[in-house]
Amino acid sequence: MTAQYLTSQHITFFPDYRATNPYQTLLYEALEPAFRAEPGSITDALERQALASDGPNLFHLHWEHAVLVGAGTPTSVEEFLNDLGRFRETGGKVVWTIHNLAPHDTQKNTANEDLQTGLCELADILHLHSLHALTAARAEMALPEKKTRIIAHHNYEGAYPVYARNSARDDLNLSAARRIVLSPGRIAPYKQPEELAEAFLAFAHPDDRLIFAGEVARNYDLKLPDDARLLFREGFATQEDVGRLHAAADFVVLPYRASLTSGSAILAATLARAVLGPDSPGLRDVIDPPKSGLIYEDGALAEALKSALDEDPGTWTDRGRHAAASAASRDRKMLAATWQDVLSSLTKSPFGRLGAE
Repeated sequence: MTAQYLTSQHITFFPDYRATNPYQTLLYEALEPAFRAEPGSITDALERQALASDGPNLFHLHWEHAVLVGAGTPTSVEEFLNDLGRFRETGGKVVWTIHNLAPHDTQKNTANEDLQTGLCELADILHLHSLHALTAARAEMALPEKKTRIIAHHNYEGAYPVYARNSARDDLNLSAARRIVLSPGRIAPYKQPEELAEAFLAFAHPDDRLIFAGEVARNYDLKLPDDARLLFREGFATQEDVGRLHAAADFVVLPYRASLTSGSAILAATLARAVLGPDSPGLRDVIDPPKSGLIYEDGALAEALKSALDEDPGTWTDRGRHAAASAASRDRKMLAATWQDVLSSLTKSPFGRLGAE
């Protein structure tokens, strides 16, 4: 007997970051066919809800700072929250995934606080990825307990190609390197790239390499020393680039100033690479030190990096294996079942087996 889905509930998600991060693509693919997701603004969601005949539509907000930078319509916090309220008044339901406590590139300001306060009141579900994230969020926001849910961040299994270490190093012309450290993703002040470069150069062997790979944040005047041990691969990394760079690296370093959820750490673990990073909710969720990575206290980046570079590479290989085993438990199908339970509780419709054959 094969279950048949005669209808699907509609999800409008915002913002649309699928081009640079497969998180949303993987999440919504796992929810099909029970839920059908499309990108769009709250204005789009209002229009779809007005035409709905098969139950409430869902509006899933992710990185809410996109509202503050005018990534959609409306463009002000007040307008956005007013439209969100109208969406709910017409029967729509709102899910807010709290990825960060503040925008990465700016200090938390009044507009951000007003937006988060409004979302805590209006959202039907407040979603976080871990208990660590929940603890940190509760210290800054009034999260209604009855609306708060924890569903783990899924892994990236199958989203990136997997390469052998030696062949990846050959492809990158790094076969002679002693240690390779990777700093992946968007290059922005919150990742402290200049501090990382300084710490690395203070202790690195002549044949060690630190690779910065990613797009530089807008208006960020990145200044890296002119040193052969630093490699800068600027621009958006393809899936092949991401897989090859992780395969070549001994470990990944993520020196965040703050991290509520770290997709980069979960990606590294999925690709069997352990992470070195600061004590933060996002990394505590992923790393089990010292088995699957290392966590250092605030201000101890240089000392931690020195110790990591001095360790036998086999130690980091073992940590990568443990990280991969942990990442495997973040199975998308398993987590999708929890998501479906949460979302169906909002739609009040039998999202699943309406017929069978």
